[in-house]
Amino acid sequence: QQTPAAWQVADSLLSQTDAPMQFRFFAAQTMRTKVQFDFYELPADSYANLRDSMLTHIDRFRAAEFQPIHTMLAIALADLAIQMDHSWPNAVQTLFERFGQNSESYPTLLEVLRMLPEENMNYKLMTDSVKRDSCRDRLQATTPQVVQFLLNLQCPNIQAKRKVLECFLSWIKFTNLQANDIAQNPLLPECFKYIVEGGDLSETATDIIVEVLRMCSLDLSFFQPVIQVVLGQLASLRQKFESLLGRGVQAALDADQDGLLQIARIYVEIGECLVPLIMAQSQDGQVLGILQVILKCTDLPSQEISSIPLEFWHRLSSEVSRSPENDVKIDQFQGVYVELLGVVTRRCILSTSEDPFLADDEVFAYRQRFLSLAEDCLDILTPNTALEHVLKGLQDGQSQGVAVQEAHFFVLTTIAARAEVTDSSVLWQLIQSLPPLISSPVPPDNIQGALLHFTKKTAVELLGHLWQWVKTRPDFLRSALEMISQLLMATDPPGSPANLLERTKQVQQAASIAFKDICVGGKQHLQDLVPHLTQLYVSTIALPIRMHLFIVDGIASVVASLQQDDPFRSGLEALVTPLVNGLSSERENSNVLSEILDRMTYIIRQIHVREGSAKAISVGALISNSFWPLIRQTLAQHPSDGKVVEKSCRLLKHSMRCVPDLFKPNVPDVAQTLVTAFQQHQHSSYLYSAEILANSYAGDPEVVPVLSQLFNQLSGIGLQCLINAKDRLEEITELVEDFYGMFERYLRYAPMIVLEAPTLPPTLQLWHVVIFVQQKDAVEAIIAFIESILALVAEGTRVGRRMIDERKAQYGQLLRTPVLQVAPGLVDAIFRLIAGVPTRYVQESIPSILDGLRAAFPQEFPGWLENAMLTLPPSACSKVEMQKFGEQMLRGDESKSYEAVQDLCYRCEQVALRNRGQADGGKKKT
Repeated sequence: QQTPAAWQVADSLLSQTDAPMQFRFFAAQTMRTKVQFDFYELPADSYANLRDSMLTHIDRFRAAEFQPIHTMLAIALADLAIQMDHSWPNAVQTLFERFGQNSESYPTLLEVLRMLPEENMNYKLMTDSVKRDSCRDRLQATTPQVVQFLLNLQCPNIQAKRKVLECFLSWIKFTNLQANDIAQNPLLPECFKYIVEGGDLSETATDIIVEVLRMCSLDLSFFQPVIQVVLGQLASLRQKFESLLGRGVQAALDADQDGLLQIARIYVEIGECLVPLIMAQSQDGQVLGILQVILKCTDLPSQEISSIPLEFWHRLSSEVSRSPENDVKIDQFQGVYVELLGVVTRRCILSTSEDPFLADDEVFAYRQRFLSLAEDCLDILTPNTALEHVLKGLQDGQSQGVAVQEAHFFVLTTIAARAEVTDSSVLWQLIQSLPPLISSPVPPDNIQGALLHFTKKTAVELLGHLWQWVKTRPDFLRSALEMISQLLMATDPPGSPANLLERTKQVQQAASIAFKDICVGGKQHLQDLVPHLTQLYVSTIALPIRMHLFIVDGIASVVASLQQDDPFRSGLEALVTPLVNGLSSERENSNVLSEILDRMTYIIRQIHVREGSAKAISVGALISNSFWPLIRQTLAQHPSDGKVVEKSCRLLKHSMRCVPDLFKPNVPDVAQTLVTAFQQHQHSSYLYSAEILANSYAGDPEVVPVLSQLFNQLSGIGLQCLINAKDRLEEITELVEDFYGMFERYLRYAPMIVLEAPTLPPTLQLWHVVIFVQQKDAVEAIIAFIESILALVAEGTRVGRRMIDERKAQYGQLLRTPVLQVAPGLVDAIFRLIAGVPTRYVQESIPSILDGLRAAFPQEFPGWLENAMLTLPPSACSKVEMQKFGEQMLRGDESKSYEAVQDLCYRCEQVALRNRGQADGGKKKT
């Protein structure tokens, strides 16, 4: 398909009436692809012959059995009209003359007319933007003629009418018609009739009405006549809606779910369109009617339908809360949002016929969306008012079963957490009822038991979200923690089935999070419980690490809040001693070591001490005498274990940051340890540790020589690894990330170390290789380093001007020569990267790199850019379009450069997809 000869082969196959159907379809598909991608291959004097040949072909394939070929040729003709541009200025007129004279050719005319606006908006068509704009202008000028033809057409059957509606939909999406023309267009009331009747035309009719409403939302006053027509047609829709719901909700969904979906789409679109009117006339009967229908749609037990209005309710609540007449508007909409809050709770009720612990992610995502809707309700109702309504709903729904109770608990996790704590609130009754519920025996192994167990889990989560309430009553705070502790200590009987074990695990996970939240929130009231908490910490150490870390976090926050030195020291020792002992006793077990290191990190990162205080001295001694020797020992014993190394370096980072002044004497030893370890095994964590050292000590003249030697040794080893693996960098992306991360961090905090490093020039020379790395974190570090270097060089070009940073300008001048050597290759690599379809993150970053190169080398950049753009595939853009993109990148602002790069990336992606598709097709044939 990609050879120039394919034009003639496809044309010949389409002319052969005896060729098999699949051959002719392949020929039509080839013709469409060639027009889409390879139009540049044709000389201008062949355009007219190609057009005439395709016009002949398409009408011969109008019979129903040739529909796929007919559609493919219609797309090809629509694309050809754009590609030919001024060589075919009267495309619509030609179509009417050729196919509009007798009814047998109407299907062809309708098919091509439908494709014309669709293809003009299809950016997979590789054409010049000037051609696309020119064609758009010509099509918009013919809109009245096309619409009039559609109105006058007599349709002998439903299939013909659908083609008319689809064509009309295509044109109204493409061009804004005059308000009076739409208002007087008989197709609009016809569409409402088709929806009320149901059937094959109702979906397209719905699409048309939705599109008309979106058009109206652009200018309500201009499209007022259209809005009046739409509002006048709503009565029939509402009558159908109420009639369906009169059978009962489930019966209505069983009878006509598609009809309810269509009505929901239209009413929500009306709501979106008329938000200003709804705000201004909130008490109007028709407005209230619209809101009531949208409310009922939101309350339908169908995930698809009930999700449609969510964005409308969010927008309405935002508009109301931002209104200058805020208080008045909020009062007017409170009734609606009280009803909506009830809908939220009902939609969050879990199925009583399925085990909620086994529910799929879609169920929980759906509930989460409605929880966000509950937050929108708070903008109108205030958290405390909403709290009262949900609590009343919970009280009224006590007899409706445990699933209703659980839904209320779930909604309260958001609402009650934001409510103001008051002693008189009814919420206290609920809070006090939670521990007995949570402590109740494990329910039986059936669906009802699973619901009860899940309700316990949600109750635990609710208790954790209510820490602001719980902490105001210390006695209850302690009892709540005691109850949660019992859950954490609970074990299933031996031989319990897997589903019960999973339930217990999920409940304990919720309990560990709640435990942490309550400890962090109520730490000032829990300080005398530190001995009890540390005992619990030891007792639960056998829990899965992801649970136990929440417990560690919570208890460490309590210990860290202790004001007196001795209790603080003893509490910290109680937390750390079992871990230090574990590191010694479990030194051969790398998994256990990793978990111990994680716990130590969680503890030390909670500690914040004042420099020079007794607490600081205690912590400094602990880190220097205990933590650092153990880290060094662990690295020596497990040098090849990446996980242990990463955990050790993470603990090292937080230890340094906790007491940097007291840790300073250890820095030479740390530096030597990092170099020795990195020589043996090139784990990226060692480079990251070197970054943290620079972050902490680059401003200390006594430490700078140590940092300089450390940087030179680590960067030398790392550089050699990258050079050796430059053809397989995707296998060592963590090393790439931290190698360039270290360069960028040192350039920021200790620039002369980088500028004087012998590894700098070869590191710059790798730019054109590493820019092709796809892994996000790695390429993010690479791009950050490139941008930092280019920014300094650009500052150097501004010497002698006002408002420059003299020091940065000096650095930039030192960098100019080595960067100038690699910059042309980098520009070339960037465009090869664009042609190869980079990741979305890289696409977003390329404009800033190009802008940086332009600012750093304003004289040289145009020549580099011109040469680099020649590497783009010819199918992606013509010379004219390429020149336009070049101008945008050379002379445009940041937004223009961004647009040019995004457009180029999209075009190259389409070309690559086309090539990949044809390659895959070739493999299948062989």
